[in-house]
Amino acid sequence: MRKILIVGTLLLVVFVAVFRQRIFVRDPLGKLERNGVVQDGARLYINYSNDVMVEDSARHEFVLVQGWNGLPGVPQHLFCLTGMMCWTNADRAAVFPVEGTGGKTPAVMSAKEVTFVDGSGAKVRVGLR
Repeated sequence: MRKILIVGTLLLVVFVAVFRQRIFVRDPLGKLERNGVVQDGARLYINYSNDVMVEDSARHEFVLVQGWNGLPGVPQHLFCLTGMMCWTNADRAAVFPVEGTGGKTPAVMSAKEVTFVDGSGAKVRVGLR
């Protein structure tokens, strides 16, 4: 039994190390502001590279901002365990551009904060912990 546990843990560590760009885990300490107003109904997910995915639970909409291109978009392929983690289809996930000005305005990303314009033209600020 002990060997099975050790092998299972080792396989899980290798799996996470290989797919660290695709795995987005929930950040319960992160904050989301839309036009300066804190949004309580949103869930934030981050991956190894601090790419950010925002889930607006009221509209059931996902917006993904990746550091390699900086443009917000809606993931084309996404699998989620609600409230825990999400999995994209590739390290550089394929996204549909956000409608309106948000899809043309690049995000500003740092280790602690990501700001971008969403599809409705609202300025979104994500504070990471």
